[in-house]
Amino acid sequence: MRIAFTAFLLLSLACPPPADAASTLRISGPPIAESVPLLVMAQDDREWEQDFDAQFIPWHSPDMLRAMVAGGQVDAAIVTTAAASALRNKGVNCRVALLHESPVWIVSTKPGPDTLESLEGTLLFPFGPGEMPELFYRATMAGKPCRITTRHTGGSLEAVNLLLAGRGDHAMLSEPTASVAVLRSKSLHTEGAPLLVKRVDMRKAWGRAFPKHHLAASCVAFFGPEADNHLKIQAFNRTYAQACQWMQENPDQALTLVRKKFPALASQMRQGTMDDFTVRILSGTQAQTDALFFLNKIYGISPGAVGGSMPGKDLFEVGQ
Repeated sequence: MRIAFTAFLLLSLACPPPADAASTLRISGPPIAESVPLLVMAQDDREWEQDFDAQFIPWHSPDMLRAMVAGGQVDAAIVTTAAASALRNKGVNCRVALLHESPVWIVSTKPGPDTLESLEGTLLFPFGPGEMPELFYRATMAGKPCRITTRHTGGSLEAVNLLLAGRGDHAMLSEPTASVAVLRSKSLHTEGAPLLVKRVDMRKAWGRAFPKHHLAASCVAFFGPEADNHLKIQAFNRTYAQACQWMQENPDQALTLVRKKFPALASQMRQGTMDDFTVRILSGTQAQTDALFFLNKIYGISPGAVGGSMPGKDLFEVGQ
């Protein structure tokens, strides 16, 4: 089945998109903070000139994203850096446009030290075994004492619900889910739900484990013919930075846009949480170094997660 899927993926990306699709950059992202700038870029009433039209398509699970890439339904998407490496190693024309240092938290039912070593009980992961964020948790914990039992869930919202129901002690969550989980626990505390706290910032945990390296676990990758369109990738990077700045300066408008265009993300958000997820873009040669370091750590745990071999610098857009 995996061989057939790979063959289909390669065939679909080798075929050019229909003419009407080629004029618009189809970009996809999950319900996380880094997708909000993509929504902004896809609007007609932007406050800046853009060198391309954009269409935003949400994805809700790794399997859904893989199916869209295989079907040639997206030109670019927010993916894990490991997924971008795996696709390229399998022969897919894939290039990383920019990298994120994404906010990922261990949210806990009780306060305590902000270290992974101090955690006890059950830690819930969104998605299944071998997916992010479990792999970079394991990389960060390598060689450290562990008193944790891990469990996989069907997604971030299921993990939050299990925490609130007392069926887990910790969960690894991206923003804005982490902030909203804390807010929900406050409103449900009178009904017996535990008060959740953001306990461990995985960016800081990674930095403590590997000094001088940022957690470059997430990226925007381009696929198929668009992966060779260096001018469009560079134009995308400039526009994405503008959209991030606009989002920070106009949080109320950004929230309204999300409610209108991305209900799955809006359902996780409340007024006042926009300040909690500043989008951090990593760029330049240091970002490439951080990404390759991250991929090497993941490769040491699960070679298949990066496609069986380490990628070269050609995975990344020159000057990204």
